[in-house]
Amino acid sequence: LLAILSIVVGLIGGYAITLVTGIIIPDTYITGIKMDFRLFSIVYALIKMIVYAFVITSISGFYGYYAKGNSLEVGRASTKAVVVSSVVILMMDLIITQISYL
Repeated sequence: LLAILSIVVGLIGGYAITLVTGIIIPDTYITGIKMDFRLFSIVYALIKMIVYAFVITSISGFYGYYAKGNSLEVGRASTKAVVVSSVVILMMDLIITQISYL
């Protein structure tokens, strides 16, 4: 729901910018959104969100489960989890992009 909400807020924010700044006519903005709308873009964003959520939670849970010792060790485990999650997310982004644009 958060991903869909962010897409909607982004579209509404773009419309608000057209109203406030007058860079383009609001009707032109709506026409452009309608002409360039692709359901694939929304599905692609939702698939990436699901994969990223799984990667972040599973890697963080793994490192958190095996953290031993005091708060210093927990800090090291969380740092490792962030680094590994970042690398895996970059790899998954490449894989998902390559698969979806075949």
